[in-house]
Amino acid sequence: MEYISKTVLLKNGKTCLIRRPAEADAERLLRFQKETGGETPYLVMGPEDIDWTAEQQAKRIERWNDSPGRLRLLAEVDGELAGVAIVYANNSQTRLRHRCCVDITLYRKFWGLGMGTVLLGEILTAAGTAGYEQAELEVAAANAPAIGLYRKLGFEVTGTLPRAMKYADGTYADFLFMAKPL
Repeated sequence: MEYISKTVLLKNGKTCLIRRPAEADAERLLRFQKETGGETPYLVMGPEDIDWTAEQQAKRIERWNDSPGRLRLLAEVDGELAGVAIVYANNSQTRLRHRCCVDITLYRKFWGLGMGTVLLGEILTAAGTAGYEQAELEVAAANAPAIGLYRKLGFEVTGTLPRAMKYADGTYADFLFMAKPL
């Protein structure tokens, strides 16, 4: 999927560069995934789930960058990786190819600056340009800030999956399914 890098102004007056990752970003992305997975209970993957090497991550970046149906974007503030958003095909069956899945993760210290709105907006625009007709996501039902962001961008709750995620302490989190026409 094509994407041209851009710079946007955040609510705190800082600029944010949004771009596709390069293979050289592999170490940073691994660190980001481990750290954000430990910052919030709302992500599916925790730090314990990130077990691939920087070389494997670099190959994943290359595959994503070469894919016409997938896009990963990074958000950087003052050269620091602040967030990641992705879009990918929901399924490969012909009757489901009009649907895509989206996901966004930000470091906690960048929450509330408008970065999520911009980053997810860029992913949704790219998805529509690529021919997807509907974007879908799953979100922990207790993640009120994320649900607010998704609603602001036009997503609606379409269902609930009880006990979708189980934590180490034996407790569970429900997921909301949300969708948006593109």
